[in-house]
Amino acid sequence: MKWAVRDLLNPVVTRSLLYGCDPFDMEYVLKQIDAIQVMSGRKIQAVWLGEWDSKIAHYTELMTKAQTSGSAVSARAYAKLITVCHYAKYMINLEDIDRKKEIYNGLRESYRKYASLLPTRTEYIEIPSESGTIPAYLHFPDDGTKSSYPCVVTYSGIGSCKEELEMLAEPLRERGIAVICPDMPGTGAALMDNGIKCGGENLDAAIDGIYSYIRSRADIDIQRTGNYGLCMGGGYAFRATVRQPVAKSCVSLFPLFINYSKLDSIPIWMKKGKWASYQYCDDFHASMEKIEEGTMKADFLMVQSDDDNWMTPEASERLWNKAEGHKERIQITEKPSYVSEETIMHSMPVGEQYHWVKHEAADFLSVRLGGAE
Repeated sequence: MKWAVRDLLNPVVTRSLLYGCDPFDMEYVLKQIDAIQVMSGRKIQAVWLGEWDSKIAHYTELMTKAQTSGSAVSARAYAKLITVCHYAKYMINLEDIDRKKEIYNGLRESYRKYASLLPTRTEYIEIPSESGTIPAYLHFPDDGTKSSYPCVVTYSGIGSCKEELEMLAEPLRERGIAVICPDMPGTGAALMDNGIKCGGENLDAAIDGIYSYIRSRADIDIQRTGNYGLCMGGGYAFRATVRQPVAKSCVSLFPLFINYSKLDSIPIWMKKGKWASYQYCDDFHASMEKIEEGTMKADFLMVQSDDDNWMTPEASERLWNKAEGHKERIQITEKPSYVSEETIMHSMPVGEQYHWVKHEAADFLSVRLGGAE
């Protein structure tokens, strides 16, 4: 069966839209790819990256114009558009690691610019851990001058970065909650600058380091903390709440314990190639068994779907049964739009519903941590 190019790009398109990419920009770029006369992976990459570079140049011109005229709102809006275009570039898995780093640096710098234009305070922080330094952002819901804030730590999985976690942080900031968005092992600057690969021991070290950091901050209330993650990050959030029982609540969107998944259900690009090898510890799959240790008694919200082709309903139930305190579940029943027989994309069912799920998740955390509208 011939694979349609759009089907092959579904994982990239889905995550880009989820992060906030303008759908008309996305359709324009896809049409440029449709117009390629002789398809090849290299040509598709070149067109994808080139078209987003053109969008970045256009929005940068508009941002500069807005800043010159003193229009802070427009400048911030264009800065976000620039960031999501860089993110769309970052979603492409490249075998050229140096090129991948270059693309990430563009995303990192564009997000830094966007964060500096937010009306709320954002701190870039570096968190010591036994596995190395964990770069992160600490977002405040206001100017950061209050004596104490509830705080949620957000987590994402492989192929992500702290800049992507803006999508989880924004609804929490709006509810009066401070948010820590770290580059977990195998992601972002933790990987590219500090060489911290993804594996069970490194993940536990990062979690412990993050909570040690929280305890060191007088303006964060350790008694009002929670964990919140998507995909593999949903598994990390669960693990963090087990490992750090001071946390009062946990939200897992489409949680993935990678060791619960059958290896043949995981896409080949996550298992082989230079980019995959660059992200993982040598004993990755076996080491990840560590994150399922123990049970959790904090309040728990799990969002799941039977269309998850990495975590079967039986695997999701296995995780659900490890939560022994108050727990609630949202079952996504809508069939995913961005799917085909050839596409393996774990985050589709909940990703496509994130526009409303994010409010349910943020409210769940806000009620338990004492956030404020």
